[in-house]
Amino acid sequence: MTIALVDDYAADIDILYDYISRYCREHNVHIYVERFTDEAEFLTSMHTTVYSLVFLDIYMKRATGISLARKIQEMDSKCQIIFTTNSTEHAVKAFRLHALDYLVKPYAYADLADALDRFEKIASRFAHYIELKEGRHYTRVLISDIIYTDYYNHYIQVHTDSCVIRSYMSFNDFSPMLSSYPQFLQCYRNCMVNMDCIDSFDNQDFILKNGERLPIARARKQKILQAYADYVFDNANGEIVL
Repeated sequence: MTIALVDDYAADIDILYDYISRYCREHNVHIYVERFTDEAEFLTSMHTTVYSLVFLDIYMKRATGISLARKIQEMDSKCQIIFTTNSTEHAVKAFRLHALDYLVKPYAYADLADALDRFEKIASRFAHYIELKEGRHYTRVLISDIIYTDYYNHYIQVHTDSCVIRSYMSFNDFSPMLSSYPQFLQCYRNCMVNMDCIDSFDNQDFILKNGERLPIARARKQKILQAYADYVFDNANGEIVL
């Protein structure tokens, strides 16, 4: 996910960037941020970059944030806008443009966090991650990159398309990291599969999109397959939002 910070005061952008970075750390999400102090440069970037969210100052040097917001909506109707300003003067106009929020400077971190929480509820999906200790270093792993996880010789193994991350910890300590994400299903002892990565199944295994096979626990087979069917149905009907 990419968002843009558009404000002709670099100091205000720095404060906003620090708040967003704090939010990412506290909520285990990954957001790529681009910063602009020139509105024309930002509009040019929209031809090559898709922004999910724009923080937009209302008082810019060459154009008002209101007029800039109209141009953003013309170029990308799905892009959400949060206005930042020194005054409440344009609040009514902002909300007529269906702005997601209106932050009056100097706003507190809690105000920014509330705005991002609101955005997360309507966004199709945030880029969430978990952080694992691998050897002496900590590694961030995007939730969407995880195909499945298993446990071997006291190590959690997180399988992605590009690598396997191994972290020395018990499965009981690890599993709560993924338990809040509905796409993960424990298909057999100490193994959790990302159901978005399942292609099909047969009498014994889930067959993944990369061709690997993961066994389905016999004792819980009916319950596991029902959970998978429910997830596929809910996802197809647009009910699962992360």
